[in-house]
Amino acid sequence: MSRVPTSVRAVWKSAELLIAFHKNKNKQRRDAPYFWRPKDAFARLLAKPEDQEAVVVLRGADDNDDVQIKMHSDKIVVRRDRVLGWSGVVLDDTQIRIVVDNVLIRIDPDGGVVVEKDAEKTHLEGSGEIFRFTPDTQINVSADGRRMWRETEDNVDGFSPDGLVSRRK
Repeated sequence: MSRVPTSVRAVWKSAELLIAFHKNKNKQRRDAPYFWRPKDAFARLLAKPEDQEAVVVLRGADDNDDVQIKMHSDKIVVRRDRVLGWSGVVLDDTQIRIVVDNVLIRIDPDGGVVVEKDAEKTHLEGSGEIFRFTPDTQINVSADGRRMWRETEDNVDGFSPDGLVSRRK
């Protein structure tokens, strides 16, 4: 049987609904959005998301733990100002994107995953095949692990059930 801890710490001390206006009354883009607090936490959203969006700001129990949730008709964006840990999540109809420690992770509907950091990119395809790209090397591993190749500026190396191949370009 699990026990509830005797000391429970509040994670959020407040939640505030804001409407962010990205354009002024003359339809000119603002440098920074104007945030309006709607009366009774209700506002009709008639504009396009690039003009206006609904934002919920969750204030953390510690002043540096704030989270913003931006709601669009086609996606939800969750972000926080953090150097370590997650700093952004975007959920839409076609994929999920997450930023963790300056690494972008994308999850596609077919189960494929792409991880990007600096100039390096790794693809895990929905089929299970793996591709890795760095400035110096391209690597491919088949889903069943029976075939692999590596290509550099000077060499191409690979193996398959039929044997090993290594050649200079």
